[in-house]
Amino acid sequence: MKHCSKCQSIKVKQISSFHTRLLLSIYLFLNFYFFTGAIDYGALIALIPFIIPYSHRCSDCNTTFFGLPRINLNNFWVGNNPDIYLLAMSPSILLITLLILNFPNTGLGRILYLPNIYFLNSVIVLIYLFKFRKRNGTSNFISWVLLLLVTVVLSVWFYPQEYGEGILKRIFA
Repeated sequence: MKHCSKCQSIKVKQISSFHTRLLLSIYLFLNFYFFTGAIDYGALIALIPFIIPYSHRCSDCNTTFFGLPRINLNNFWVGNNPDIYLLAMSPSILLITLLILNFPNTGLGRILYLPNIYFLNSVIVLIYLFKFRKRNGTSNFISWVLLLLVTVVLSVWFYPQEYGEGILKRIFA
């Protein structure tokens, strides 16, 4: 959108980002792969985030409306809560992908593991976003590192194995 639909101002800012849609698309694709184990036409569900209209806000009248994206590098990262949530979940999702590809002997444990670890990591990230994100300085960096470490450690710790040694013994052996 170039102009506000209400006041015709040109001071319009895009408040939803391409970054969120890209991470959400990757997240949907990996979820489809995790639960089905196949990549077929059903994986096209990952393209849904790209067809949802982008939201914009007028700086003059504070009206929010939907429209086509404004393609430039400033709109790649908006820094809203969905951006930060998906960015914080990315290491855990990538680690789960690596674990599934390198340690496939999960049996039926993966059916319970995936929803539970997504829920647990999501709760941890959401608590961080709403309680601890207000801090500034080095404590913010340290809290980010701790958040990412906790989600990654929980993802590895709860990863199931059908037989043999546990995943932690295999990694550190």
